[in-house]
Amino acid sequence: MPALRPPSPPLRAEGVLLRALRGADVPAITEACQDEDIQRWTRVPSPYRESDARGWIAGMRTREKSGEAVELGIAGADSGQLIGAIGVLRMDWRNRAGEIGYWVTPAYRGRGIATVALRMLSRWALGPLGLERVELRIWEANTPSRVVAEKAGFVHEGTLRGSVIDRMGPETRRDVDVYGLLRTDVAAERAPERRAELGGGRVTTAGPGRP
Repeated sequence: MPALRPPSPPLRAEGVLLRALRGADVPAITEACQDEDIQRWTRVPSPYRESDARGWIAGMRTREKSGEAVELGIAGADSGQLIGAIGVLRMDWRNRAGEIGYWVTPAYRGRGIATVALRMLSRWALGPLGLERVELRIWEANTPSRVVAEKAGFVHEGTLRGSVIDRMGPETRRDVDVYGLLRTDVAAERAPERRAELGGGRVTTAGPGRP
């Protein structure tokens, strides 16, 4: 598998910056991951401790070198303040596919930040990173993430019935919705009628090799 590295220069659009995570982000990550929704809808440990944040960041370079994942901070473009995290995970290089996961801190939800971040990262993954497909796996009842996926141009492809156990409940099985985006979908955004349908067209990313 090819070694990976974060996009350089960092991706930036509409006041949102996707940048490399660093040790100084540990307190912000630890605080954010106390949120019940982040613990329920993502794969972060529960309960979440500062040692979890330190271990996550410490392991990032290893995951990049092995071609396993690229994980980034979502930050304000002007302040650089960490307000979330997003990454391309579970790389399948044989099929040139990957899964995207993300979270945004409670104080910054409802502002379109997750949509902008998802559009930027997915277009970069389907362009310079070299993937042909990215997907999201969204638990039932996580309506905000479903809205984000659709606004970012992802297509609902089906439901995996009873595929996960809700760790915040009494061993209740939950369905998971699968949303996908292909490189060909992004290419189609260049058509004027498709841009209008998607509500603004493709996100421009910083640097060469744009999709």
